[in-house]
Amino acid sequence: MKKLSVVEHRIVCKDDQYNSFPSIAMRRDGTYIMTFRRAPDWQKTFGHVSHIDPASFAAKLESPDGNNWDSAPSVLYDDFFCGVQDPRLHVLRDGTLMCTFFKWKVTEKGDPVPEGSFSHNVYGKWTGTLVGSFSIRSTDGGDTWDEPVQLPGTNVAIQGDCVEMEDGSVLALTYGQDNGVSNVYVLQSPDRGLTWTQISAIPGCDGYHFHEPNLRLTPSGKLVAFIRTAKVSKDANPGLPNSPLYTAESLDGGLTWSRPVPRAHYSPSPFHVLDLGDDGVFVSYGYRYEPFGIRAFLLNPECDNCEEAEELIVREDGGGSDIGYTSAARLHDGTILLTYYYFDKTGGIRYIAGTVCSLQE
Repeated sequence: MKKLSVVEHRIVCKDDQYNSFPSIAMRRDGTYIMTFRRAPDWQKTFGHVSHIDPASFAAKLESPDGNNWDSAPSVLYDDFFCGVQDPRLHVLRDGTLMCTFFKWKVTEKGDPVPEGSFSHNVYGKWTGTLVGSFSIRSTDGGDTWDEPVQLPGTNVAIQGDCVEMEDGSVLALTYGQDNGVSNVYVLQSPDRGLTWTQISAIPGCDGYHFHEPNLRLTPSGKLVAFIRTAKVSKDANPGLPNSPLYTAESLDGGLTWSRPVPRAHYSPSPFHVLDLGDDGVFVSYGYRYEPFGIRAFLLNPECDNCEEAEELIVREDGGGSDIGYTSAARLHDGTILLTYYYFDKTGGIRYIAGTVCSLQE
């Protein structure tokens, strides 16, 4: 098994906006595209930040080589009425780009919201209501996108990457609460994102909510779900971590799943997985405990050595817990560009950062 090491840290996009939740992908022509959530920075106005903002949208950067990026972002997708959250890019075998995201609609506090809707208080003045999760597609490399298709399920969000199966179908994982516990839902599209159906679920267990899953297809055809967790209540599992990584596996294309298993790695941030071929699987995440930063580890191609994986501390100089949401891509020279959002000090601007990592024998 090769070893990971840090080469250098970079700033990818830093200005006066709140830039967060990046997703990077290499297009079939070898160029790179990145999307992320972009919104105004309200820290000076409200004293803190919220991830619910009707002005948020999916921004876009492009690069010929993963090293040199556009000087300023453009719009990938925006919505007139709703804030766009957690855009994620996926490249299908035929070159089609797919982007998934979910939306928040913000209304005056006290205004009626649909019965049973999942909502949040926003700065004590407004209510943010989850509208649903969506996918869009581009067949011209990301220049134009078709109209959003809503994914099935009420009160569900999406954050992780999709997987294209050998038969051309696409699987996506959403998450949302049912009877007070957040579960993972497995969706399938037979037509590259034109239609979706739910085929199974991975229920939260052991006193944990299941949030923000990511998905990996191994060479043997096994599916592995990497799931962020949070305790259902403070009293659940006393003495155990608040947010351990859980994994679950499927041997039948996502129709049934093994009982989820806790792993040694933990943080209230999603775990991104990047296929490195024979070099294994690069797993990265934001470490939202002191010392705040970014961490990663390398698994074998079948992802069955979680307990033995050696963790790399990518950096530990973050200004607080509002960091992470990693996404990585292999560069042409074999190094890995790990992207994430970050800030350096209290009240600091959130920006898209990158770290180049190398693999060594």
